[in-house]
Amino acid sequence: MTTTQKRRTAPAIIAFHFSCDISDVTEGRYQSTRFADPAVYVMGEDYFCCPKAGQKPAVDKQFPDRWDWKEIGEWYGRKVYRAKGTA
Repeated sequence: MTTTQKRRTAPAIIAFHFSCDISDVTEGRYQSTRFADPAVYVMGEDYFCCPKAGQKPAVDKQFPDRWDWKEIGEWYGRKVYRAKGTA
């Protein structure tokens, strides 16, 4: 018997990484019209994204140096990235 792995969404993977509820992540969606693929999420003062396999983290075309993404984990074949917020 073979089992197929369920596809996980970016917010589900980020929530899994932090052991929190998926709604906590989805409520923090950041500028969905500008950053759709991959989506960017805000939790606290930091930004997170979880691009598809082979895809790079989000880039702000207006301010290319805005985020310094650091890989913080990998789940279900997708990497989770974090960028420190600037206060």
